Amino acid sequence: MTSTPNHTLLLSTDYGKSSKELIEFVGELRSLGAHIDLELPRIVVIGNQSAGKSSLVEAISGISVPRDAGTCTRCPMECRLAYVPSEWSCQIKIRWEYDEKDKRYEEVSEVDFGALLTDKAKVDPMLRRAQTAVLNPHVMKDDFVDMSDEKNVVCVELAGPDLVDLSFVDLPGIVQNADAEIVKLVEDLVTSYIQGTSLILVTLPMSDDIENQKAARLAKLADPQGLRTIGVMTKPDMLTAGATKARSLWLEVLEGRRHPLRHGYYCTRHPDDDERTRGITTAEARAAESAFFQNTTPWCESTHRDRFGTTYLVQNISSLLTQIIRESLPVLIDQVVTQLESCNAQLAKLPPAITTEPTAYVLELVTEFSIELAQSVRGSPTNTALVQSTRRIYGSFKHAIRSSAPPFVPYKDAIHAPRYISEYVRVDAQDRSAGKKSFGNIMYLEDIREHISASITRELPGNVPYAAKESLLQSFQQSWESTASSSFDAVQEAFQHTLSKQIKKYFERYGNLMAIVKPLVSELVRQCAERTALQMRTVLQLETSPFTQNNHYLSECRDKWLAKYKDARAGKSAAERVNPAPSAPAHPIPFTFASTASKTGEKETKTVKANNNPTKKAATPKARQAKQQVRPQKDSSSSSDSSSDDEDEDEDEAQPVTQAGMKSSKAAHTFSFVPAATTRPAAPSMDGNEKRTLIRETLANLTKLGYHGLGEVDLGKLNPPDIYEEELQVMAEVRAYFQVAYKTRLLYSWIIDYIPLSIDHHFLYAFSVEVQRLLFERLGLGTVDAARRCSSYIAEDPTIVSTRDELTAKKKRLQSVQRALFNFGLQ
Repeated sequence: MTSTPNHTLLLSTDYGKSSKELIEFVGELRSLGAHIDLELPRIVVIGNQSAGKSSLVEAISGISVPRDAGTCTRCPMECRLAYVPSEWSCQIKIRWEYDEKDKRYEEVSEVDFGALLTDKAKVDPMLRRAQTAVLNPHVMKDDFVDMSDEKNVVCVELAGPDLVDLSFVDLPGIVQNADAEIVKLVEDLVTSYIQGTSLILVTLPMSDDIENQKAARLAKLADPQGLRTIGVMTKPDMLTAGATKARSLWLEVLEGRRHPLRHGYYCTRHPDDDERTRGITTAEARAAESAFFQNTTPWCESTHRDRFGTTYLVQNISSLLTQIIRESLPVLIDQVVTQLESCNAQLAKLPPAITTEPTAYVLELVTEFSIELAQSVRGSPTNTALVQSTRRIYGSFKHAIRSSAPPFVPYKDAIHAPRYISEYVRVDAQDRSAGKKSFGNIMYLEDIREHISASITRELPGNVPYAAKESLLQSFQQSWESTASSSFDAVQEAFQHTLSKQIKKYFERYGNLMAIVKPLVSELVRQCAERTALQMRTVLQLETSPFTQNNHYLSECRDKWLAKYKDARAGKSAAERVNPAPSAPAHPIPFTFASTASKTGEKETKTVKANNNPTKKAATPKARQAKQQVRPQKDSSSSSDSSSDDEDEDEDEAQPVTQAGMKSSKAAHTFSFVPAATTRPAAPSMDGNEKRTLIRETLANLTKLGYHGLGEVDLGKLNPPDIYEEELQVMAEVRAYFQVAYKTRLLYSWIIDYIPLSIDHHFLYAFSVEVQRLLFERLGLGTVDAARRCSSYIAEDPTIVSTRDELTAKKKRLQSVQRALFNFGLQ
């Protein structure tokens, strides 16, 4: 950007310049188009039609202007007067600012209209032709009365020894008796010129009251306080000898007692039609004007002598215009800088004009779009939104699957259940979400018993139908498909949001290209979504038939859950205790633990005798304590165990039971327990440390007895059979299978991973890979007519093109004005 002149430098040189230089400089700025963007000082002459405005202009300029009856001035005319000691001359120009469609040209141009004139008689016909050219830029003779193009200006540059340095704009006279369209057109033109800082020179014919004159009202609206308005009273000779009151009122106006203005009023008298017909000269006209005011009352009696006559008017307004120009130059400098900054900022927001070959440009667009989309899908330091959204969605999916765990609670019903049951529906020890949710159809032992009973067909007694287990296994999977579908829908929504942003970023400015790309992309999204949905259904169908070869883990999980359930039934759960659970009818119950085999490899059978007699002496205190821990207890709330009430609690005889079929080299040690009482006491209450210490001691004692490899979970097997033994077995087996299906099928069906992986690979990754190839093919970038196609693709929105062109033209104008201001300040 060109550097701006310093205010001090401009002012120090500015005040030393003559009125001629200042007025000419403003004319130069106007020829550069500065008036389009800046408020340049100027004088605007307005008035009603036939108000003497043309006569005033002729008196100031010394030339005759078109004044045909019914048309008068037909377009704006800018007069630039300059004093020169040499002979008089006139150059008519046209400043073209708008084309025939009323669209502003990128550059304002002033074109000479005809040759330099030295004969005043030739000015009038040349002005008529210039006005015709302005009013009819398309040069159609049938449209000479068309005034739609009046914004272009006829410029008249006058120089001569009888002129003063002055510049003003003569506007069309305000008409009232014409078509409404013409009346409004002229009023709008006048209103646009008298806004801002323009000095308003309003002609006021004394033949009509000032309150009735439309020009005066428009000036009042534009300048309510009268700071920029100068009144010029015309046709004083039209007042008859008897119009004493009218003369008195107009004198009050002239002297500022009515309708006061800051710059006041002037009164002028111009030749009438007879005098013009006789060919009165400018000098003769000024002499006649002076004699009129000196000899006519009440004008000759006024003390404001410098307010009468055209000569005083011209001298004063020339000085006033020069003063305004001097004061405005520093302001213009600031305005140019501010508007240039604003213009540059607006241009920066618009896309740059396309200068690349169309095919290469479209190919680059498609490539950049595809690359950034792939980065959004796979994640990059600058593209994290989509990946983070999918991570949250997959986390919610995982939580939903975990929440579908079979809600088995090892208590008879809700009445006998503890307050907190989260530990029974929790997926694993690390799952803390179960305590924060509400559970749906919780199944208690009675519910499982009813379910088994309803599933029995031709099974032998004591056999649980496989259908009962299968239906329970499938029940917790019923929500998986809808959960997976909802998660996929959420991923699609997040992806569509990202995709829409990318499409808007790269293709929005090209309407034709956008119209093709969006349907293509939408179709590819649909295809990828269908393939993904099919893959997800395949993954989910793998879980519809219960199957696993992970026998060891399934058995381990089943034993752990069975032990957990039995601990709860025995009152040893960490949960809040309720009524003790009922035990099964009394009879010897085998529990087998693996122990170290004898050196001879023989199987040995150890029998532990259940003895509740407090008078019996145990081997050691710890042995007695261990023995007490494994004694069966009975739920007093159950009436089904009444048959156990007659059992002998003090029976001393051992009842050995040997477990057959052991394939291990280790011996099998079988313990036989007989319920000791109809009710068993709840486990003694103790804090966590005491319980852990006791468990360690118990396990240590069992190891000393030869029972190796036992853990805390194995202690749950010491609980006696329950009246709900069959139900507990079913619950443990189904719960264990969920654990396997949910968590451990690493090789082929890990549901919480394979659903997200299916979405990622078959939807997101697949789309990012296929979209570039699809767009390349369907846009025809490799065809023989690719250049023609691409040219139509990247045809920009006309609004954007128009805005960019206007801002570019404005920037160019302002830079030219800035250079002119800088050079003028350095002269």
